[in-house]
Amino acid sequence: MRRFALFVPVAALALVAAGCMDGHHDEANQPVEDGARRIPVAATSFEFDPDEITLDAGEDVAIVLTSDDISHDFVIDGQGGHIVGTDGSGTERGGLTIDKPGEYAFYCSLPGHRDGGMEGTVVVE
Repeated sequence: MRRFALFVPVAALALVAAGCMDGHHDEANQPVEDGARRIPVAATSFEFDPDEITLDAGEDVAIVLTSDDISHDFVIDGQGGHIVGTDGSGTERGGLTIDKPGEYAFYCSLPGHRDGGMEGTVVVE
């Protein structure tokens, strides 16, 4: 009985930890508008390529995020937050439209990724 009592909390903790590592934070990718310009972005540990993206104000784009190593996401605070995430096994798409010209930071929100240099800039003209 003691072994079972220890097993249950350990198993529950393992399930929670696995859920936290999926890269999506249980957030859905933003919908992509029909006809949106596709912008490919490669995510690796710990960088984005490209790390600067230019788009026109009001333009509908699809961020096409590819990761073949581990989970990553693409986040812009104040502009939809979580745009797209991938679990590290391929490519996902997320829609983005920014109406106001300026420069906006994007980054990977997974723990330690932004601090490790995983960020870039969206320039809206």
